[in-house]
Amino acid sequence: MGESDSPTVYLAKQRSAKRRMLTASFSHPIDGVWLRLDPVRVGRVPVSIGTPDRHITVTRDDQPVLRVDVYSYGPDCFAFEEVIAWRDLIIIGFGSHVHAISVVDHSAVTIELESYFGHLYPCRDFVLLASGERLFRLQPDRSIGWKSTHLGIDGVLVSDVGRDTIRGEGEWDPPGGWRPFAVSVVDGSLTR
Repeated sequence: MGESDSPTVYLAKQRSAKRRMLTASFSHPIDGVWLRLDPVRVGRVPVSIGTPDRHITVTRDDQPVLRVDVYSYGPDCFAFEEVIAWRDLIIIGFGSHVHAISVVDHSAVTIELESYFGHLYPCRDFVLLASGERLFRLQPDRSIGWKSTHLGIDGVLVSDVGRDTIRGEGEWDPPGGWRPFAVSVVDGSLTR
């Protein structure tokens, strides 16, 4: 598949790696050791703190490492939600934002998607963030390498990540009006 593995190949390699396995999941309710961990809070955290919209629990080799409390940014579209462990990052898609939290120093970076969150596509060198309209390339340092042009108005799906090109479909005429796209891995520009 070239220098950048497809999301499926990447996940298979990650699962079979003989290193300490980092996992993250949505957890509700939480109890025991998870309540004793100081959480990393992301989103619009109310002054009075309160109960988060979602809890994320992170383990390494089944041992608790981190708890992330996710708060919404108010009225928002919650079509999809997803959490993955990638390298030493926990990446959470929720509402119209993606949060990337370092397991090493617990710092958080939040990315505004300008539309609802769709899916995460982890690759070897980057993670693709799909919104309802675009793709974003998240770098290992949590910066955005590029943001594509509009690829749809109600959904963007990636089917293949090659060495030079990312292929997928964007929905332009819901329901079912999907059109193929191809964008550059390097800069996100349309290639056809």
